[in-house]
Amino acid sequence: MIVFDKSRFLGHLDGEEKELGSRILDIASLAYGENRPAYYDFLDPRGQEIALGIVRGIDSFAYRFGGGYRGAERQRLAIFPDYYPSERVEIPLAAVNIEGTADFSEVTHRDVLGAVLGCGIRRDKTGDILLTQNRAQMIMTPEIVPVVIHHLQAVQKVPVVVAEIDLDQLEAAPIAVKEIKATVASLRLDAVASAGYGTSRSQMVREIRAGKVKVDWKPVDNPARGIEVGDVISLRGRGRLEVAQELGLTRKGRINLLLKRYI
Repeated sequence: MIVFDKSRFLGHLDGEEKELGSRILDIASLAYGENRPAYYDFLDPRGQEIALGIVRGIDSFAYRFGGGYRGAERQRLAIFPDYYPSERVEIPLAAVNIEGTADFSEVTHRDVLGAVLGCGIRRDKTGDILLTQNRAQMIMTPEIVPVVIHHLQAVQKVPVVVAEIDLDQLEAAPIAVKEIKATVASLRLDAVASAGYGTSRSQMVREIRAGKVKVDWKPVDNPARGIEVGDVISLRGRGRLEVAQELGLTRKGRINLLLKRYI
């Protein structure tokens, strides 16, 4: 089994991100030692970015992500030797349908996630949640499906029936994208986010300081943080905002931006 120099790969990381990077290297070492694909649990977009930075720095390795459907936010990672036939790499994924037997219309993503985690499931074992008027569908690692089916009885006091489904039965809604042209005095987080989400700057400052805002999927609590083209801002419960283009200056020196909001 190959042993990687972790200081070389992880020097730019700290805290939980460094721990994640270390586990990714352990998975790569397993794939190398056993000459087969090795799989990591679900990663959010920031985790995927960290994993990519590490795997791309390792010679003779290939990788693949999969989340159950096109456009999935949370995805599993497969790492395998580059000589391994890629067509034989199938990331282990499963899904369940959570059907409400009473009014399910007030149930939120957070309610579903909380109920599933309440069954003793770790967050990294679960992928995206697809919510419709009367049901939720959730992607997860295959080994936890029996646990969820057996233990999940209700979501937010709504009785539910849980059954495993095929991935091709997932009801993934198309992502709505709204383009917004805005002008800001500076590329500060509070200025750009308030323009993109259509709220006052003072309200956005409160949201940021309350820990409800992330930039490139990393929590940010500084309203004055600088923003660049390509950054993705997310506000809890309000979707994602991409800084798509900088379109020059107005006559008064304000910055024209093209923003894309994913609802």
